Amino acid sequence: MKNFWYFFVLLAVLSCQSSTSENQETLVPNLILNDVLACKDLAGLQAQYGSESLVADTSWILNEDTLKGSILYPNTNKQVYIMYHQGQILDVSVVGKQSLWKTNSGLYLGLKVLDVEKLNQKNFTISGFNWVNGGMVVSWEGGKLGGDNLTHVVQFSNTGNQHEGLSDMEYSQISGEAEFDIRHPLIQKLNPSLDQLAIVKPYVPSKSEGKSMGSHITKTQVPQVKKKP
Repeated sequence: MKNFWYFFVLLAVLSCQSSTSENQETLVPNLILNDVLACKDLAGLQAQYGSESLVADTSWILNEDTLKGSILYPNTNKQVYIMYHQGQILDVSVVGKQSLWKTNSGLYLGLKVLDVEKLNQKNFTISGFNWVNGGMVVSWEGGKLGGDNLTHVVQFSNTGNQHEGLSDMEYSQISGEAEFDIRHPLIQKLNPSLDQLAIVKPYVPSKSEGKSMGSHITKTQVPQVKKKP
């Protein structure tokens, strides 16, 4: 699932350049994001939403990887990022302060972490804030949002990195590459908003993909051992 994590790095960049109207009146989500995923492929998207609504063939290059995708309703409050795997839709994502899309499970942009806890019917774990994967749900801890055949991937208040209501010192205590239960008093006090949301079809990489991922990890993350002269 290496491409999946790269895609969220990409979304963090794209969210800073978003031209959607986020400062207008509050939107009431009335479109179902699962319906986009159910289109299965580009042909299905075109049949459902029309070719004129799509930037059909888009590529993003991150490090050594090229991600293939589409953008539905670009530059509107209905914008959706779509990524493929072997021609099939792998995940669909929305990013920003608000959007007209929501999931069947009730998730939508702008939802507060305490409200997401209610939907999950259980506490859950997120990564610390103030880095590229900050505020991302690490585990739903057996809650309702982790219990179906789709993966809900969520980040809270990471694109703007805002921490209104907390001092910089308090914010630093829940920041960085660590994991926090959302019952942490400072997270409860901050009550951050959901600003990146994806639903993903889990898949098992093929043997060749597995070898490629292993090679990439070895090359980029495993320190080289210098040979003694």
